[in-house]
Amino acid sequence: MDEIINWLISPKPYLCLAIIVVALIVWFALRRVLNKVLGKNDRKKGIISVLVNVVRYFLIILCVLVILQINGINVTSAIAGLGIASVIVGLALQDALKDIIMGVNIISENFFRVGDIIRIDNYVGRVESMSLKSTHIVNGEDGYEMHICNRNIDKVCRLTDVLPIDIPLSYGDSREKIKSIFDEIIKEISSWKEIRKAEFLGLHEYDDSCIIYRLRVNCAPVDRVSVRRKVLKKIDDTLQENGIAIPYPQMDVHLDK
Repeated sequence: MDEIINWLISPKPYLCLAIIVVALIVWFALRRVLNKVLGKNDRKKGIISVLVNVVRYFLIILCVLVILQINGINVTSAIAGLGIASVIVGLALQDALKDIIMGVNIISENFFRVGDIIRIDNYVGRVESMSLKSTHIVNGEDGYEMHICNRNIDKVCRLTDVLPIDIPLSYGDSREKIKSIFDEIIKEISSWKEIRKAEFLGLHEYDDSCIIYRLRVNCAPVDRVSVRRKVLKKIDDTLQENGIAIPYPQMDVHLDK
């Protein structure tokens, strides 16, 4: 009891209180500066969150160490013990640490953000949520959702609003007639509310048994699948109305007698 009374009447509790107050002032000031410098748009929210957490934990650890030192506890030995414990924890949680490091890279380098349509390996989906440990994507068309550990994300394709559509047609079809038909198709699909812009780019490639023509449609990435299906139906209906068929794969076989 005497020790507690002596501690209360000493400068130590007031120094500890002053350190906590200073730490709180620094914390609120730094958080305000980070929000002001980086802004509050969706693209930078992840960066702000990471930096704020780093600053917060740094101030807490520093504050605890200083308070321990004021109260006569050997901080040097505590730090040494903390270092050994950190190595053990690091080895046990190395996969989680890899997730966090990659998560910081994804957020800071703006690989993608919530709402983007992305392709990771063979999986395509909309980013529903993301954290320092994992990324959650949903594919409504094929009916699946995935949680991907950030350490497994090394290549990401972020889909834009450009949707190329290739149509194979016969070598025997008139080029002028094909252009006239696709001009009509482009004129109609350009008026659809999902379509931002549509163009007929013309001949794209000579294939073994057909000529491939290309259209380029601009639409929201989230509408790519439905727009593609709708455009293909319009193309198929129009080609049938004009007596143009999509050719089957063909092969010429020459026999020596």
